[in-house]
Amino acid sequence: MTPGTIFISHRAEYGRLVRELKKAIEQTSRGKIEVFISEDIPRGEMWRTSIEDHLQKSESLFLLYGAPYEDWSWCFYEAGYFAALDPNQKTSRRIYCIARPDVPAPGPLSDLQLVTNCDQLIEELIQIYSRNSVNFHPAELRVKIIEMTKGLFGKLAEYVGHPRVYFTSSDTDLRSDTALPANAMLSSDKTTMADLFGIAKESISWADLTAAAAKLSAQEQVFLRKWIEETSAIILAAHENRVQASQTILIGRGGRRFRFILYGGRLQGDGIFCCEFLAIDEVGGPTLGLSTQLLSLLTGIRMGFRFRYEFIKQFQSDFCKLSENERQTCIKEIPRIIYNLTTESETRGNFNLQDLLDAFDEFESDRISKIVKAWPIVKAELYKSLGLSADGILVSEQGLREDNIKRYRIAFEAARLMNAEFLSRCCGRVARMMTKSEDELKKNAEALENAVNMLTNVDMKSAA
Repeated sequence: MTPGTIFISHRAEYGRLVRELKKAIEQTSRGKIEVFISEDIPRGEMWRTSIEDHLQKSESLFLLYGAPYEDWSWCFYEAGYFAALDPNQKTSRRIYCIARPDVPAPGPLSDLQLVTNCDQLIEELIQIYSRNSVNFHPAELRVKIIEMTKGLFGKLAEYVGHPRVYFTSSDTDLRSDTALPANAMLSSDKTTMADLFGIAKESISWADLTAAAAKLSAQEQVFLRKWIEETSAIILAAHENRVQASQTILIGRGGRRFRFILYGGRLQGDGIFCCEFLAIDEVGGPTLGLSTQLLSLLTGIRMGFRFRYEFIKQFQSDFCKLSENERQTCIKEIPRIIYNLTTESETRGNFNLQDLLDAFDEFESDRISKIVKAWPIVKAELYKSLGLSADGILVSEQGLREDNIKRYRIAFEAARLMNAEFLSRCCGRVARMMTKSEDELKKNAEALENAVNMLTNVDMKSAA
């Protein structure tokens, strides 16, 4: 043991604080007290051997303890190793657990008196300095320690997380690739369950949840059933160790919108498969209160513009001039973008082909129907030009080479023309539905001006 040497045990997140503490001690002790932290170990050195060597040499161990929910197993190992060097406490070896005043003592060190404020830390350092005959200035020590401990003993800010919902089912019941078992359960705290599903219970069976959809309005049923369908697919994918992104929105109590994000899935030791979801408030989401025809029109316009600017505008280059890396990037990016667009259109909950067709007169309805029916053919040829199968799997290394470049140009031009006509007809239909005559707009302007004048009238202000 080297008298006066201090070993500071800490998690990496507290590295800045321990470096400041090390600097303050070494400066105020005029270099008489050596302080070791794990960051001092040279790169390439056997770190475990080095740590154990410094633990053997140290007279004191400072354990900088943070939050109970963090993993402190390695720090407890260091403290246990240090304590075992002098089990009968025949020497002056001591462990100092430095913690915030509102944090309980960790179990393995519960017999120690915690150092929970600046004055206590200064007092302990003065004793160490005195025990080792260090000539120091108490005022300087106080100034240095007060300066560096502003972040050491402050109250921990609690992270406000999103509500969590748990899906549980017997693993043996999850054998279908299309549906979840009726006896599977969704659970959370009562407040969260009430906000999400309007049911003030801590848990609800999957069968009861699907049955609840029948009691909702027609539009609410569409959204809940879309959410049930997608959530089922996400859970079944997680059961097979696959990830499926969330697209749909769950409409909760009071019209609040939630997006469910899969946080994790695991098979527990008791044979129960569990998925943990974060229920995140969604600022946007589907529009409520509109007819299904208008909803489908608006969604179609949104998806059409995305297709135009994310695909048509981005991939109209002459592929004869692409480098090999650029060619490979296009082959990967194009199907990913198309998959994301088609997945969103299928799962947003407010797009239905029949509703879209019903929004037009007979002629335009036929044209939209032909465009939609032509898309699978164009998509298949587009994928073939990329060397992909119809479902996006790489089957050839000749993507965007030779004859496939010509195939791509033709398929791309067909997609561009389809997109242009689809957007034009959808935007035109919405415009016709919303357009007012100039006479009506003039009357509206006069009525608006009169209303504003009345609201700004002095007598009305004083009456309010």
